[in-house]
Amino acid sequence: MKNNLKSKVRKALLEAPIRYDGPEKMDPSLEAAFNMGQTPYSKNPALPDMNADGIPDSFEQIMASKRFKDVVENLKRLTGITNISNMSAMMQLQTLAMGASQKIIQIQNQHKEYLENLSIDLVKKETGITDEFNFEADLVSPGDITSRGMSGKPQDYEEEEIQQQFGGDEEEDVEEDFMSFMGAMENFNNETAKRRILNALIQGGAKKGHYMYQLVVPELNRLDPDLVRLYGVIMSFADYLYWIMPNQQMLNMAGSGEGMMGKEEVDKETNPPTIKAQAVWFPLLIHELLKGINDAVMTQGLPDDPRAAEMVMGVADTLPDEVWDMRVGPIIYEKLVNSYPEQLFDDDKKIIQFYLKARLASLSTDEFFETMKEILKETPKGKKIVDTMVKEIIQELQQQEYEDAMGSEDEDEDDDLNNFLSNLGISLN
Repeated sequence: MKNNLKSKVRKALLEAPIRYDGPEKMDPSLEAAFNMGQTPYSKNPALPDMNADGIPDSFEQIMASKRFKDVVENLKRLTGITNISNMSAMMQLQTLAMGASQKIIQIQNQHKEYLENLSIDLVKKETGITDEFNFEADLVSPGDITSRGMSGKPQDYEEEEIQQQFGGDEEEDVEEDFMSFMGAMENFNNETAKRRILNALIQGGAKKGHYMYQLVVPELNRLDPDLVRLYGVIMSFADYLYWIMPNQQMLNMAGSGEGMMGKEEVDKETNPPTIKAQAVWFPLLIHELLKGINDAVMTQGLPDDPRAAEMVMGVADTLPDEVWDMRVGPIIYEKLVNSYPEQLFDDDKKIIQFYLKARLASLSTDEFFETMKEILKETPKGKKIVDTMVKEIIQELQQQEYEDAMGSEDEDEDDDLNNFLSNLGISLN
């Protein structure tokens, strides 16, 4: 009897948390990973504990259920295919997407420079960024984007180096030395866990770019009246693939370069830094530009020591984890945006969103975890924390403007982001 009861409880825990609103289902390997706590976010101290209907859900299960539902609804709306749960519909979607991609490339080849400039102008307008970054945008042909060489698995580091970078000096006493090493490991693990969430925010914020083409419909219609529809088809289908393809198959595609449709880099040697983006489609070009901005800003969350920062990225910045960030990052980012005070959506205040991201990323690991828990649960406390940060940032900017007007020469000339981040006392170095 006891074994039978335990079996039923285990079955309920493994099967119940992922919730579907229709016949569409995510790939079983993904569902199992979410239900069994085998994703890059499992046990991350930044995610809150959740309970619903007496069943102990993990926050990642709730995120997955919400995100999959959004992706399915978006696909149906933008393709006009409402029954997508059978093999026939899948073949129809694939044919539709392949045709859309071919037509998009043909149209874009005729308007390449215009679309590249339009992507930069759109990103500047929607972010409020003016002089804080330079931008380079390049629409390329499929197959022209080379792999970024991301690792397929976390790097391994010697215990001595972890102790050196994240703890104190080795002690002569064996017991003290062991405790020091355990503290160093905890610090290292906390930094990598923080980086994991920041990476999800970077990708989640960039994903917004997939559908920002809808903000320039008149401009796109002048190029070709079918272009907006084609972008909707290809982007919604690409989102859907992340959820219905087996995880290993998606990783194999990304690792081989077959799935490389865009990339970005931040050139910190220029003044101001330059965001360089390449992509096959216009919506992905916007994605890469936004990712570059978020990457530059949220890199503030890495340790100050260059080697320590490299070690954290060696564990947290892997290709498999990036694929997961593409799935779940949009929900994490959506929760952050929901915590913003209304004024941050005003045209003249949008830039403060990036100051806020830099401030959030710069919190200590403990402060970051506690703040993110409140933000992700969308509690009044979380909104209050964010509101306080915004007020502090505005006060600092006003003080900086006053000092500049009075001829202050206190600006840090060596700061790569100049006024954009030096006002907050933050440096990329």
